[in-house]
Amino acid sequence: MPKVEKASSKIQNLLLAALPKSVFDTIEPSLKLVDLKLDEVLWEMDEQRKHIYFPTSAMICLLYETEDGESIEVGMTGRLGMVGIVTFIGDARMAKRAVVMNPGQAYVMKAKDVEKFFEEIPDFQGICMLYTQTLLAQISQNVICNRLHSIEQQLCRLLLIINDNLQTTTIHMTHGRISNILGVRRESVSAAAAQLQDEGLIKYTRGKIELLDRKGLLVAACECYEVVKDQYERILGKYISQHDS
Repeated sequence: MPKVEKASSKIQNLLLAALPKSVFDTIEPSLKLVDLKLDEVLWEMDEQRKHIYFPTSAMICLLYETEDGESIEVGMTGRLGMVGIVTFIGDARMAKRAVVMNPGQAYVMKAKDVEKFFEEIPDFQGICMLYTQTLLAQISQNVICNRLHSIEQQLCRLLLIINDNLQTTTIHMTHGRISNILGVRRESVSAAAAQLQDEGLIKYTRGKIELLDRKGLLVAACECYEVVKDQYERILGKYISQHDS
């Protein structure tokens, strides 16, 4: 059986890079590389989804907000995934809004093109549906994490996820921003960061976190990070492993 040529790993987004080259060549004219700004709102829950996003160097957070204005992260993604799955699975209200948590770039595709390719190209449909499974696993695990695990463990999980997606050990993020993502008080985040710094796992200066010991962060994190990572690799690993270098 002939080997299927994959799209170039230079694409950066692992889902797009995992597509057969012939498929990527077909959809490429419908992709536009755009700059995403910090705190840019990509969509609100009650809005019609006009685009789907494949981040390359940006990270996007899916937030749920209560009636009194408190927010909590229900999912996030960067180069490992996509944002806007309701474009092809229907009106699933898993988050109140999608917000850019780390500025950078993403490929954008119009909803009408997503729907067309989803119907006509099995490989495109397949990669979208497989990623949806991993996102649902992430959202489910976040519920457990937010309920059962300490702020220190949740912060370790967050830093590891950002490290995976941005491939950098220097993360620009304030305690206030982290508190909004985790749905906890800013003071709790500051205490957790101080604890991790005392243990030599991170170095924190105003608005910047340096990861000093990734292995130590893995030990300090709860099992939620590994559970979600294992699910992602189990479902999508054979498609993306050769591109994640």
